[in-house]
Amino acid sequence: MRAAHLFGDGLIKPLFLVGSWWLCYLDVVTLELSRPNVNRDEQTSVLILGGKGEFGQFLRRDILPSLGVSDVSIIERETPRESHTSLLEHAHHVVLATPLAGYAERACDLIYQARHLKQPTTLWLIPSVQAGVFRAVSATLKLVANPKLSAVFVHPMYGPNGFRETEAEARTFQNVLTSLYSGLEHPLEQEIDKITTLFLERFNITTTNRFDPDEHDRVTAYSQGLSYCIGRLMFEHPSLDQMIQKEMPDLHHSFTANHDLILDFLRINSYMPQVLAAFEDAWRQTNQMIYKDVLRAFGQADTALNRGDDSPISTKWYEQLRSAARQLMV
Repeated sequence: MRAAHLFGDGLIKPLFLVGSWWLCYLDVVTLELSRPNVNRDEQTSVLILGGKGEFGQFLRRDILPSLGVSDVSIIERETPRESHTSLLEHAHHVVLATPLAGYAERACDLIYQARHLKQPTTLWLIPSVQAGVFRAVSATLKLVANPKLSAVFVHPMYGPNGFRETEAEARTFQNVLTSLYSGLEHPLEQEIDKITTLFLERFNITTTNRFDPDEHDRVTAYSQGLSYCIGRLMFEHPSLDQMIQKEMPDLHHSFTANHDLILDFLRINSYMPQVLAAFEDAWRQTNQMIYKDVLRAFGQADTALNRGDDSPISTKWYEQLRSAARQLMV
């Protein structure tokens, strides 16, 4: 088996990915992708662990219909573990879309569940913090040593609050592919190429492989993580929460819905201590009372961390906060 961090020229066609880092429940969903003029044996089966949260609804409403999915079945988290075996045996793609907290442990457990599979199976691992998951999963795949198992480590930077190419922040909607782990009897290159073509045609979302898992975590801490500092302010200060809700209602709604994810990200990403320190230093230099104080602190911390450069792994909310902070400074 081999692990590959970077390949190509740093920009490849997008990956067919479903799921997100903010899902709140553990489900198992079996999907069958149907295409015109294709017989049943040629269809691709996908198994998703995690599907009742915000992204799961987005998936069914906006993603799967565009991909031609005709048959969706769901097993709730209370379903006995032994029933998962037949679903794993049927699936070619397995997407782990469970909450960020405990993600690495769940991924390793999934590998042991899949260790006796006799058909090529691709695991799609999509957490917003990648490095720890990559280390744990790569080591577990080596221990299990099933040549049919391969894994894709990727962070989809889009979701129900933004994914269309017509949106102002469309440049931030991308898949960040950090690594591949190919089983000896299950190479990934051709499979990824076929899937990415479909994703490009349907959604026009690109995928970058410029970053390994650790660099991904650093860059996202400076953008996504910095925006989550605003989320933590909301959670800790009811008066600021009300001000942000009035000024940025869409951001407020998203951050409120993803309360646990935000706190998990701040805790798990190993680069967040320096981001939190930069933001808290900037916050102390304001009056800590009004919406403009929030923007001033964000803008100052952003300058300290990113030196005025655009983030290569940005988010819709980071871009909106950055734009508002810059307008304040004009």
